[in-house]
Amino acid sequence: MIRRTLLSAALVLSATLYSGAVMAQAQNFPDKPLQLIVPFAPGGNADIVARVIAQGLSDELGQPVLVVNKAGANAAIGAEFVARAAPNGLTLLFATAETHALNPHLRKSLPYDAVNDFVSIGIVDRFPFSLVVNPTVPSGSLTEFVAHAKRNDGKLNFASWGNGSTSQIAFEQIKQVAGIRLEHVPFQGAAPAITAVAAGDVQAFVVPLSVALPHASAGRVKVLAVTSAAREPAAPNIPTATEQGLPVVISGWHILAAPAGTPAPVLARLNAALNAVNAKADIREKLVRAGVQPASSSLEEVAQMVRTEYRRWGEVARKAGLEPQ
Repeated sequence: MIRRTLLSAALVLSATLYSGAVMAQAQNFPDKPLQLIVPFAPGGNADIVARVIAQGLSDELGQPVLVVNKAGANAAIGAEFVARAAPNGLTLLFATAETHALNPHLRKSLPYDAVNDFVSIGIVDRFPFSLVVNPTVPSGSLTEFVAHAKRNDGKLNFASWGNGSTSQIAFEQIKQVAGIRLEHVPFQGAAPAITAVAAGDVQAFVVPLSVALPHASAGRVKVLAVTSAAREPAAPNIPTATEQGLPVVISGWHILAAPAGTPAPVLARLNAALNAVNAKADIREKLVRAGVQPASSSLEEVAQMVRTEYRRWGEVARKAGLEPQ
């Protein structure tokens, strides 16, 4: 009896000390600079938005938030780095559909568990994709491009920022709905992919609108459509794919994620900071100008969104006929 009483007292004391340590950590958090890991190359949609968010978080948290690009393996390299990091809230992942909703369905051997190795912090944004083509392609609309692709069955190609990426899957959907055939050419990031389109090395690319617009303004590419349900405020003159007879509605998103085991008070602090950043008028203006729609969420809401997107993108990949590699 005495032994059981002492054991119970020890467990209570241990739990109390642990709770106190966690609370102290949360109260002092962050006391060091943070790393925001972007699992893509510089210059793409994720990198552009991450740098806006990182500056806002730096101001909100009172510590530098350093953007670190760790590209490769369809975002798996950067995701694995964060999954293996200490769960102290100082190493965060700028997560996407690739890291959390596509790789698990398309990779037989993934160096992290998208479900169990991370905890979601908050939704950063949602964004539309756009279809861009090289300026020499004789198409001024999506309808004309589909007709051109049918006349050149199997002779055209399209870029993506990697095998199994959202850009590939989105284009596969367009191919299926339109009944056209193009060859897939993967690149290591959106920036080199759209550069190849501008150079005429590939003819077409589905890319976030934020990446497409600067190139379109400079005349390097033509934007034929957006894949959102309605026209985008950042580009109101660009018609949707649905308007042009191709009922493809698909969008992307970014969230912040941390390693599993990160203390709940730290997660709450980060969630509040992210929501505060996205509520600032200057930040919202920068994000809208970049072609994304800033969002806010609770910890529960972002977790539910990731679960839903995991199922949705898995179904999209299966319909596109993509098998795990």
